[in-house]
Amino acid sequence: MALRTRIAVTFLLLLAAVLAAALGAVLATNRDSAGREVQRQLDVGTLVFSRLLESNRRQLTQAAQAVSADYGFREAVAARDTDTLASALENSGERIGAAMVVLTSLGGNVIATSGTHLSPGSPFPIAALQETSGLGDSAAGMMFDKGRIYQLVTVAVRSPLPVAWIAMGFEFDDKAARELANITGLSVTLSVSADGRWNDVISTLPEGGMRSADLVTRRIELSKTGNTEIVAVLSRSLADARAPFERLTKVLYVIAAVSLVAFALAAFWLARNITRPLRDLTQVVDRMRAGTYDAERSVQRGDELGVLAEGLHLMQTAVQTRDQSIRRLAYEDTLTGLMNRTAFGSALREALREAAGVSVGVAVINLHRFRRINEHLGYSVGDAVLTEIAARIAAVPSVRSAVARLAADQFAAFTKLPDREGLHAWGTSLLLALADPVIVEAQPIDISATLGLVLAVEGTVSHDELMRCADLALDCARREKRALAIYQEALQPAARDQLSLLGELRHAVEREELRLYFQPKIELRTGRVAGAEVLLRWQHPTRGLLTPVDFIPFAEQTGYIRWLTRWTLDHSMAQAAQWHRAGMALNLAVNISSEDIGDARFDSRVASLLSRHQLPPSLLTLELTETGFIEDPTRALRMLEAIAALGVGLSLDDFGTGYSSLSHLARMPVDEMKIDRSFIQSLESDPEFATVVRSAIEMGHGLGLKVVAEGIESSSAADRLREFGCDIAQGYFYAKPMPLEDFVAWMKGRTRVPIVAIPVAFAVDDVSDTVSLGTF
Repeated sequence: MALRTRIAVTFLLLLAAVLAAALGAVLATNRDSAGREVQRQLDVGTLVFSRLLESNRRQLTQAAQAVSADYGFREAVAARDTDTLASALENSGERIGAAMVVLTSLGGNVIATSGTHLSPGSPFPIAALQETSGLGDSAAGMMFDKGRIYQLVTVAVRSPLPVAWIAMGFEFDDKAARELANITGLSVTLSVSADGRWNDVISTLPEGGMRSADLVTRRIELSKTGNTEIVAVLSRSLADARAPFERLTKVLYVIAAVSLVAFALAAFWLARNITRPLRDLTQVVDRMRAGTYDAERSVQRGDELGVLAEGLHLMQTAVQTRDQSIRRLAYEDTLTGLMNRTAFGSALREALREAAGVSVGVAVINLHRFRRINEHLGYSVGDAVLTEIAARIAAVPSVRSAVARLAADQFAAFTKLPDREGLHAWGTSLLLALADPVIVEAQPIDISATLGLVLAVEGTVSHDELMRCADLALDCARREKRALAIYQEALQPAARDQLSLLGELRHAVEREELRLYFQPKIELRTGRVAGAEVLLRWQHPTRGLLTPVDFIPFAEQTGYIRWLTRWTLDHSMAQAAQWHRAGMALNLAVNISSEDIGDARFDSRVASLLSRHQLPPSLLTLELTETGFIEDPTRALRMLEAIAALGVGLSLDDFGTGYSSLSHLARMPVDEMKIDRSFIQSLESDPEFATVVRSAIEMGHGLGLKVVAEGIESSSAADRLREFGCDIAQGYFYAKPMPLEDFVAWMKGRTRVPIVAIPVAFAVDDVSDTVSLGTF
């Protein structure tokens, strides 16, 4: 229901309720007033009727006394002159309009009469009248005779003692009843009861009568002699009494109806006058909600709605300002004024949609050592450098406005290219734009950058996919220390189903799904077992047995490799300690990663595990690759020296595959180096590799290190290595990695290289199991 209708209906309902209450109160008051008025009329009617009877009684008494006091009348009574008596009675009756005049003896026999059918000598109920009125010279009462009702008085005729009675009375006929009804405004009914049955002798009620429920009556008892009772009933119709009030009520109903109609028109007009501006303002709000803030102010009023419209207009202006500010924050980098990642993604998506067969090149640019600029020169200088770099990239003609700042020191740009050959040239132009030093406060600052490039051809999945590929190319360029790299399919990371292993890897430790495999290490000169390398396997509940290549790279990327290292060290030391206590001491080599070297408490963890398992340090060798030295060589060297101080052996794994082995090998506190399998497997097929291997062995011996060759798969390769003076061999030619049971069975009957193994108790806290995945 519309607001206008609700306002109008609400006012109408309120008015209707008020009118209904008023009309109800008036109607109830009218009914009550009508009832009280009827009772008042009955009271007045009763009083009038009583006074009428009293007036008739006095008039009859006076007339009768005047006749009885007449001397001639008394003489006639004494002489029983009936003619004279009848004439006197008739004259006196006519003078007052009496309907009956009777002279009776003291015994009640008629002597003379006028106006009746009685004959002389007939009995007259004078005694009954006197009984109802009491003793005395006069009496009054009512008499019913021959269907007529009379009001009688009796007066004694004295000479000087009572000698007769004069009875004189008025008849109550229809005329008298109507006169009384006209005077009182009431209906008059005279009823007589004889032997218990009531008959209405005279009544002014309309023919057909009225409903008894509609009549209010007042009963007046007139006479009761023997079995005869005479009563007068005054009545008033409630409907007649209420008629004036009913007419007033109808008038009020008409007034209420007219008021409702008039008020409805006024209410709808007022509601429309209120809701029309509100509707206009609501439309403005809807446009604001849809993001349009240019709606004009359509309501110009001086009342509260005008104030509301003005306030809404001010709010619209404020919201528009805030929206523009929010949009700038959401889609624009506040420092450089370039697009941010969100806006760049939208622009790139639009460019891909409109490419129409033209290739789109995307570049992700990362600045080198920008953090050190902030640390040494301050953030204000860093901000100035970023602003200048942004301006330079945006000034490249091929880029125009398609430039964004993705992170603190990372930018991105895209452009349309005719073919793949132009991608490298475009990337070079971006690097050239950053080649000159940035001048900040008269101080030149050299800036270098690395680019990751990708070319979007027709059918490219999405802009997100392009950005991901550009990031992969950037990572490749940083790893290989190149200025730029172009994305190739070979950079594609593992499939999604392999990534799901990361979530399951933590549960693998909790559910004891990891397994230790052992590959023996053989002393080439004697053929004795010099030790074994511990290799980790994962018995996956659905994928079967997984090798390290299936999950170790992901663990290294997420930092979970530390937890795997702890687990492997703990279980390897426990097994080595068990063999040591059984008199079968064997050195076990465990691989550690650069993440472990970066752990400031790694040496304490190793010492804690050695103390817990009571394992001599000489029975443990930790194998690490040279990549652990690349990022922070000084810190890594301190950690390796701390581990070596524990008496634990250190082995440089995969020697020959990195970039900095020769520069760090002399300083590293390692005991042995392992020549990578790629050299060993090419030993027989390529004479140049034989020279490299021989040189590596001689260099290791020159540094006082044992040399281990891994990946030996043939006896000829083992013989060549023995000729070169290699110390220890490891590979499928001797044995594949085996689970514990198979390794124990393989060791039976084989000779071990003797080892001096003395347990050492280190004074360190037990910190080996205090790191969880949340730490990383």
